[in-house]
Amino acid sequence: MFLDEDHDAHEAAELTKQTLVDTQERMGMMLDLMPMGLLIHTRQGIIFGNQEAARLLHVPQNEVVGKHFLDFLSTCADEAAQQMEEAFHGRISVEPTEAEIRIATGEVRTIKLIAGALPWEGNPVVQLLLQDITDLKLIQHRLHLLAVTDELTGAFNRRHAFNIGHALFKEGVTASSKVALAVLDVDHFKRVNDTYGHAAGDAALKALTQSIQALIAAEAANRMTFARVGGEEFTILFRAMAPEAVFEMCEQIRRHIEQRPVLSTAGTFKITVSIGMAVQTQTDGSFDTLYSNADRALYEAKSTGRNRVCRDGAKPHSPRALTAT
Repeated sequence: MFLDEDHDAHEAAELTKQTLVDTQERMGMMLDLMPMGLLIHTRQGIIFGNQEAARLLHVPQNEVVGKHFLDFLSTCADEAAQQMEEAFHGRISVEPTEAEIRIATGEVRTIKLIAGALPWEGNPVVQLLLQDITDLKLIQHRLHLLAVTDELTGAFNRRHAFNIGHALFKEGVTASSKVALAVLDVDHFKRVNDTYGHAAGDAALKALTQSIQALIAAEAANRMTFARVGGEEFTILFRAMAPEAVFEMCEQIRRHIEQRPVLSTAGTFKITVSIGMAVQTQTDGSFDTLYSNADRALYEAKSTGRNRVCRDGAKPHSPRALTAT
């Protein structure tokens, strides 16, 4: 009788053990079907990772266990650690963390992390949900570029430049943070279109853009915003630069454009630009006022012979004969 009871107990234990194994396998299969990465994490490391998590981390699934999620991050590791710590204490972060993972191939993937506590007894355990948002971020970036750039030249557009200008004025004026603005206009641009065609005119605007972008990239590009504001007119917004340095940059741009040939299917030609420059003063009430001042200086450059830089409130710079049209 006792032997039968022992045998029955042994069979029951084996059945229970097998049921637990089967359940674990079934749960693993279900979790592997999730479209999001899932990690079960203790403070020490990962104790489970589904297939999607292994794919995102670029690690074989059987090698995920024992590693620490933060070791995979190339950005925002502190924010992710904070979110995990809050989850270990049973708190849920209001905002998920976006971070980058750099895999062995050098590719960078962007993931969104959502952390939450699991109601398990013993050591604190959290679940980490990982969503691959790389393609979404790429689409967002492309849409942003479409919204802020000029379709023809690739320079920033008028709206973006004016938004930055108005924002800088809201920050206030100090001696070291004055804003300067240059307005550029291609001289006799209608003559270019009439002589060589509109395709050549487009080529000229693209060449001008490439020249200016190359010049400001070589300098402190983070202090300059270059934009096409309409037709053949462009602006450059300067931040925290001395007026003399701004003027010299405008002169450098003018000389470079004057010397660069424009190549088109209709022939090779050169263009020149007139530039009006204005520096923010304490009495300037808005960015629109600064733009109006620079535009007035541009008119002066045009009316005194073109192909020159004029600063608002100053004498025209070295009047010179028109050398190109």
